Amino acid sequence: MAIASKPDLLFADEATTALDVTVQAQILELIKEITRKMNNSVLLITHGFGVVEETCDVVYVVYAVKIAEYGDVQTVFESPKHPYTSALLNSALSIERFSEKIVGIPGEVPNLINPPAGCRFQPRCPVARSICLNQDPIGIEMSPGHRVYCWNYVEEEPSLQN
Repeated sequence: MAIASKPDLLFADEATTALDVTVQAQILELIKEITRKMNNSVLLITHGFGVVEETCDVVYVVYAVKIAEYGDVQTVFESPKHPYTSALLNSALSIERFSEKIVGIPGEVPNLINPPAGCRFQPRCPVARSICLNQDPIGIEMSPGHRVYCWNYVEEEPSLQN
């Protein structure tokens, strides 16, 4: 039904959640085939890094409804800049990075009805600065097409805005 009107952009929200690996691969291949035939784009919302790595060209890492980092998949996965992106990648199981212990992200997800001031990740961030407590981070271009929203890449803290 989603493709019947031949949309320019197809939204796939958790399209492969709770599917076994074989069915997941079939669904992802079908999505790729549809986008090739219809010459459209897909916005794939997922928690699966493997799905992102195999299917996507660009990744947006979102924490508490705010973009933390975005860029091409290879750049972001190989050289994450935001502390949340790094923590997510370090907490994922990987054949390349064997670990005997699963590493979680300490702290709790913020209440979105009353989110924390400043950077939303700062209550859980191991490298938070004082400015992180009060101001939303600005986007810093790390390389063409790779942007991070984190005060740790700003050399001089701007004065607090009212």
